[in-house]
Amino acid sequence: MRRRRMLTVSALTVAAALALSSCGGDGGDGDGAAAPAEIRGPITFAQGKDLSGELQKIIDGWNTAHANEKVKFLELPEAADEQRNSMVQNFQAKSDAYDVVATDVQWTAEFAARQWLEPLDEATFGGGDLLPAAVKTGKYDGKLYATPFNTNAAFLYYRKDLVPTPPATWAELTQACDSVAKTNKMGCYAGQFAQYEGLTVNASEVINSAGGELLKDSGKTVAVDTPEAREGLQFLVDGFEKGYIPKEAITFQEEESRRAFQQGQLLFLRNWPYVFGLANTKGPDSKIVGKFDIAPLPGKAGVGASTLGGYNLAVSSFSKNKATAKDFIKYMQSEESQQKVLTEMGFPPVLQSIYDDTALQGEFPYLKTLKEALLSAQARPASPNYNEVSLAIQTNAYAALQGQKSVDQAIKDMKAELERAAARN
Repeated sequence: MRRRRMLTVSALTVAAALALSSCGGDGGDGDGAAAPAEIRGPITFAQGKDLSGELQKIIDGWNTAHANEKVKFLELPEAADEQRNSMVQNFQAKSDAYDVVATDVQWTAEFAARQWLEPLDEATFGGGDLLPAAVKTGKYDGKLYATPFNTNAAFLYYRKDLVPTPPATWAELTQACDSVAKTNKMGCYAGQFAQYEGLTVNASEVINSAGGELLKDSGKTVAVDTPEAREGLQFLVDGFEKGYIPKEAITFQEEESRRAFQQGQLLFLRNWPYVFGLANTKGPDSKIVGKFDIAPLPGKAGVGASTLGGYNLAVSSFSKNKATAKDFIKYMQSEESQQKVLTEMGFPPVLQSIYDDTALQGEFPYLKTLKEALLSAQARPASPNYNEVSLAIQTNAYAALQGQKSVDQAIKDMKAELERAAARN
């Protein structure tokens, strides 16, 4: 049954979780003998729990056409950390139990650095109609090791009944805070500012949206100690100091910020696409039905850079049937499968053409805006030691937001901690 409104609550809750899942830096190497790349046969596809209940139907389409190369779907735990741990244990054992794995976009660097993933031909798995920013999340050290299956990017939700034209820059946003929000005696702007992975995402977004970087060269080089990075973090710090970000937002994760916006307490909200359907559902949980719209995140001088979320598909270095595994990935990226990713599973697809489909735009009104956000989106910093990287970003950003550190000191400390993480690569 096709979903005739925005994404379902369960599917989109997972979409937000996919965007936020983090990974650690467990050891292990991949020096075991890899199977030849052209052998065919049955394979196992390992992914986190499918809360949509629709993924098996897409896999069944492959199995019907490939009686001798059927795919067994192995559901891993729902929690991202548990999924990653299952994959790490499998790879460390050099097991062929997983042929294709669905990996969070942040796991590429760790898994590739340890030689656990089969390199993919970029012309075959990284070009064509695939969203370029999503493809980039599958690269490590200049090579493609994973290719996108679904994706995600954040929006700026705004009260169109109060602000007919959404702000395109931070200056325009703060101007509306000073006038419209104060006049209506409401909070102005919020994102996800509690100390957790969501703050890593929000801090990365403002740094990138100011023209800064955190890491480059596949996590080997720290690039955060710049005026641009300081300007990005200063935008959030000023928000708390000047009041256009409510004080209570320091505790906000996705759901707390969503509820505040839905209850009419905020003029602007940074959050994921799943909020759209919930906020447009009539009932006591939303006071803004029909009163809001979406736009790309604003930045320093124009459209900002959302943090990219989603899952990639990769072939295990230890798979015995790599040719089948690669063909199955191409099937999962086909237009037919990707339309089902959207209409049945409820996730943003990775083919650009689907976002331009006028019939689908009628069913999913956010598609045009989401495509714009995805084209300017950037991944979180890539590193084989991502957990350390994330902690360095979120702890120092949080200290700055609380006024415990100056922006300059927070950036300097972030640099030092990121350098320690990079040295472990």
